[in-house]
Amino acid sequence: MEGSHGGKYSPGCMLAHHLINRLTVIVGYCDLLVEEAPEDSTSLKRLLQMREIATSAAEELSHHECELESIMAPAPTKDSRSNREPARTDRAACR
Repeated sequence: MEGSHGGKYSPGCMLAHHLINRLTVIVGYCDLLVEEAPEDSTSLKRLLQMREIATSAAEELSHHECELESIMAPAPTKDSRSNREPARTDRAACR
């Protein structure tokens, strides 16, 4: 598994990983506050906007984290048994 070390997940970019975690917390708090905000209020609109921005930023960072992992991945080597280069496996989440 790419990004793993000894069976343990290791993100390709720790900064992106930490920012995604923090943005996820913001989204969670927005979800909690939306439940209590008065309908059609300015605060509800602002909460929904903050939630959308945090979600969008987390998704974008996740995409960039995957790009960094593929850039940092070791180059494929020739398979000594068949003289072919092994197929590279892409993380499904990176698509």
